[in-house]
Amino acid sequence: MLLLFIGAIIGGLISWLITHEYYKKSSKEQKKFIEKLSKDLKEVDTLKHFEVLLEKSKWKKEFIGHNEVWISQENNTFQIHHGDFGGSFTEPWITIYPDQNASRYPVYLKIGDTTIKEITFISLDGGRIFVPMTERDSINNKPVFYWDMASLPVKVCKIIGSYYIYKDLYGVARMSKVEIRNSAFNNALQGT
Repeated sequence: MLLLFIGAIIGGLISWLITHEYYKKSSKEQKKFIEKLSKDLKEVDTLKHFEVLLEKSKWKKEFIGHNEVWISQENNTFQIHHGDFGGSFTEPWITIYPDQNASRYPVYLKIGDTTIKEITFISLDGGRIFVPMTERDSINNKPVFYWDMASLPVKVCKIIGSYYIYKDLYGVARMSKVEIRNSAFNNALQGT
């Protein structure tokens, strides 16, 4: 009987040691796996990843309440929200259109419920055209308005923009006498 009792205690100890060692090993592996997943998720939930989706994902326009929302079909937590009226807007490049009343609207890039970026868009020509606000430069002390085709606002515009009879941003730029630039191309030429 004593041998049986001693055998049960030794068996229990051996079983506990094996289980404990397996637990320690699996905890380390599990911790490494969780750290890797966490790192991967942090990289996916960034503005940089949003830009990738703007270029590679298909986007679907929805109306949620009375709000226009564009949703990435690759990952529906990535959304573009059309904000409410943000005030009147005037710059020389909008005076070419029959209806010269232009308005600013915020456009929000969201991941889930979190806004990660706000971009200003301009509604012009009676709401028939919806494009990002131009950037401004100066040449010989004269203002020059332009859109950078490699910029985030233009990438968003390719998804949500409206161009009326001008078909695309290039057509609106020609009509408005706004320059088209491409910083990505220029940087590649300069080797930066």
